[in-house]
Amino acid sequence: MTDRGTDVGLAAKGGDEQPGDHILGTVAGYATFGALGLIVPFLIFSEPDSGRSSGWVMTFVILIVSALRLSMLVAAGERRLFEFIFWVFSYVFFGLAPTVQIRADRMPTTTLDLDPTLDGPTAALAMGGVVSFAIGFAFAHRNSGRALRPPKSHAIHRGRLVLLTIAGFAATGYYLSRVGPANLFTSRAEFADVENQLWPDPTVGAIVGAASAVPILIAAHGWWNITRDAPRKSAGRIVASVLTGVSLLVTNPFSSARYHFGVIWGSFLGPLGAYSTRRRTSITMVGIIVGLLFLFPIADLFRRRDTVNAIRTGFLTEYEGNGDYDAFGQLSNALLMTETTPLQPGRQLVGLLLFWVPRSIWPDKPNGTGVVLAEFRGYNFTNLSAPIWAEMLVNFGILGVLVLSGLVAVGLGRLDRNYSATGAYGVGAIAAAVLPFYLLILLRGSLLQAMGTLVLIVLSLVFISTRSGPAPGPAADPVSGPGSDGRDSHRSGPA
Repeated sequence: MTDRGTDVGLAAKGGDEQPGDHILGTVAGYATFGALGLIVPFLIFSEPDSGRSSGWVMTFVILIVSALRLSMLVAAGERRLFEFIFWVFSYVFFGLAPTVQIRADRMPTTTLDLDPTLDGPTAALAMGGVVSFAIGFAFAHRNSGRALRPPKSHAIHRGRLVLLTIAGFAATGYYLSRVGPANLFTSRAEFADVENQLWPDPTVGAIVGAASAVPILIAAHGWWNITRDAPRKSAGRIVASVLTGVSLLVTNPFSSARYHFGVIWGSFLGPLGAYSTRRRTSITMVGIIVGLLFLFPIADLFRRRDTVNAIRTGFLTEYEGNGDYDAFGQLSNALLMTETTPLQPGRQLVGLLLFWVPRSIWPDKPNGTGVVLAEFRGYNFTNLSAPIWAEMLVNFGILGVLVLSGLVAVGLGRLDRNYSATGAYGVGAIAAAVLPFYLLILLRGSLLQAMGTLVLIVLSLVFISTRSGPAPGPAADPVSGPGSDGRDSHRSGPA
C-alpha cells in the first residue's frame, strides 16, 4: 500500500521520524481505501439503478482508481499535496457525484436536460483526463528516489513583508468600510447582493474581493514563517496572530463561498506543522478527506437568507441533484457544444490571460467558460462551474484535454517535489501551504473567475521573496540561507 517514492528534503527524513510512523501510515492507508473504496460503493449499490445510462460504470472506475491512489498517498505520508488534491477532486467530482447522480437519475438542478446518451462519452473523456494526469504525475516523480540538486530557495524579505502587511491592512480596511463589518455574518446570498451593488462589474468586484483577502493572508503566513523560533509574545508573533485573526474573519464560513473559506482556513495547517512528519501528513490527509465529504456540506447551512439548509436524509443525498457537484454535467455540456458548434481555438484562453481588462473597456471579452456553457444551453442561472477538462475541451478539443492534462500534472508534480525539497523554509513553505488548496478551485473552475485571486497570491509571494541559494535539505544547516546582506533572510517554518 505504501508509495515508495521519496522526495528530497521531506521532513520525515529528519529526526522527527518515529518508528511507528510507517505502521500508522499503512493502517491509515488501508482504512482510507476501506472507507472510500468499499463502504462508499456499498452505499451506492444499496440503492437501485434508475437505468438512465451505463455511464456510471466508468465513473465508478474513476471512483475506485482515485480511492486506491488516495490510500497510497495517505500510507506514504509524503507531502504531495497537489497530487493529493487532484485525486480528491477526481474522487468526489468525477467518481462519487456522477455515479450517484446517474444511477439515481438526479442530475444537478443547475445543469438541466443533460442528454443520457452523452453520459458514456463524457465519462470516457473524464477517464481520459484522469489517466493523463496520472501519467503526468508519474513522469514528474520518476526520479524521486535519486539524489536531486536542491532547487533555489527563496527566503522572506522582512522589509517587503512589512510593506505587504501595511498594504493588506489598508485593502482589508477599505473593503470592510464599504461592505460593513456586520455583513460578514449574513448569509452568502445577502453578502453577494451587497458586493454586487458596490461593484457591479464582476471583474472589478473579484479584484477588490481578492485584494481584501490575499495580501493579508500571505502576510500572516510570512510572519509565522520568520518567527518560527521567536518567543510566543514577540512582536512578530503578535503581528502574525492579528493578521491570522483578520484573515479568518474576512473569509468566514457564513458569508464566504465554501471553497474560498476552505483555502484560507486550510492553508494555516502548514504553519501549524500538519506536514512536519509522515505521521502528521497522513493524519492531515485523512482529515482533509473527511472534511470535504462531511464538513463541506455542513458549511452550506447558511447559504441563503432566512433559510437554514440542514436537510440531509443520507450520505448519498448530498450529491443527488446538487448543483455544487455539476462538474460532470458541465463537461457533458462542453462536449455537446464542441460537437454542435465550430471550435474557436484559444478564445477562452485569451479572455483568461486578459482577465484584468474591465468589460467596460472590452465589451466583447469572453465570459467565463461556466457562463458560456450555461448560455449555450439556455439556462437561466449562469453562475456555474467549468472543470478544467471543460476549459481544455472548448479551447483545444479532445486531443487538447489529453495532452494538456498530462502537461499540467507534470508541472504540479514538480511543484510537489520542489516544495518538499525546500521543506518548511521561506516563500516555498507559504506557497506549499496555500496553493494546493486553491488547486481545488482551479480544477472545479471556471478559470476566469479564479484567475484574479491566483495571480494576486503569486504576486504577493514574489513581492516578499528574496533569493537565498540552494534550499536547505536534510543534510544542510536547518537555517535559511543568507541573503545578499545576511539580514533579510530568516529561518522560517511552522509556528
